[in-house]
Amino acid sequence: MPQRQNKVEFFELFFDLVYVFTLIQITRDIAADGDVIGIAHGTVVLILVWWVWVSFTSLANMGLPRDTQRDWRPLIFAAGMGLLLLIALSIPRAFWDNSLLFAYSYLGLALLALGGQLWVTRSDPQQHRAVRRAATISMLLPLSLVVSAYVSNETASLVIIVIGLTAAILAPVSSGYDAWRINPDHLAERYGLFMLITLGEFIISIGEGATKAAMSPLLIAMVLVSLLLVIILWRHYFIEVLRTGEARLHELHGRQLVRFARYGYSFLHLAMVLGIVLAAVALKSAMVDLTTPLDDLAEALLPLGVAIFLAATTVYSALARGSVPRLTLAAVVILAALTVVGPRLPTAILIVIVTVIAMLCLDPRTIGQRTADATKHPSADLDEIG
Repeated sequence: MPQRQNKVEFFELFFDLVYVFTLIQITRDIAADGDVIGIAHGTVVLILVWWVWVSFTSLANMGLPRDTQRDWRPLIFAAGMGLLLLIALSIPRAFWDNSLLFAYSYLGLALLALGGQLWVTRSDPQQHRAVRRAATISMLLPLSLVVSAYVSNETASLVIIVIGLTAAILAPVSSGYDAWRINPDHLAERYGLFMLITLGEFIISIGEGATKAAMSPLLIAMVLVSLLLVIILWRHYFIEVLRTGEARLHELHGRQLVRFARYGYSFLHLAMVLGIVLAAVALKSAMVDLTTPLDDLAEALLPLGVAIFLAATTVYSALARGSVPRLTLAAVVILAALTVVGPRLPTAILIVIVTVIAMLCLDPRTIGQRTADATKHPSADLDEIG
């Protein structure tokens, strides 16, 4: 049986450094295109690199067999960094220009992650069989990218990629729930750290946009308001979402634990990351001209992105607590409506409105709460606001 993996290792943190650049490339790619096709392209790329990150995280979460003398995972992660860097460099050309570099680098990453999982589970026959079943189906995703790179017809190429994505999504389900071993402490910390990276990209996007505009009092004010929005989202996730989910992870066992980890983390956290990325793209464009409305689509991405993030945290909280935070749900509804009305407003006003609405997700009872005390019983002080 593998040893329990209770903490995030340094090689995992080092691996995430490449994701900093990858997220920057995705936001730049979406902002450069600025249309529906560009958003769809960036979203698909995000899903693809997220699937790889989840696979490597699962590899680390599984731990090592007790009789293992050497830990080869740092080398696997280091090799993965090189391939991921090549993927990040080729993001602007992925799919559209039939990028072979993107496709083959992605295939190499998948082989590293899934091969590593098979290696670390070799002393656990039940989990090893489950990993083998999931890996067999999951490999359709990287193989579909390679095949699509040789297909000149864009529609046919897209169909092939969609088939691969569908296979990757269904692969864990096909392997069942009973055989998987989840280490809650490592899982919660790992996903929380990736959310920090994503929020860091949000701040980078604000700075990149602001450096393209002439310095003015309005620009300074909007940079600070945008930073306040990042702080709100950060606090909402780490104080009112992550703690509750971590407590729930320790309460669940067996297939219930695997189901919550799979849907609450692998899927819902992807939606959270996507929401932050879309909002970051909007602010990157918004900082250039704050006095007039931007292009309708670019402007709508700000409330839409925050709405997607809060909607995902709402569903996550419902899975963890069995109840829906009503004020957060109200914020989602208002922001969804603002995606239609917002593009007609001056950019600076829209940023302020979105930030004020986002404040609805904060529970004032958690302000000033001591983290060390709260994490012992996080669900006690995080009940739904009436």
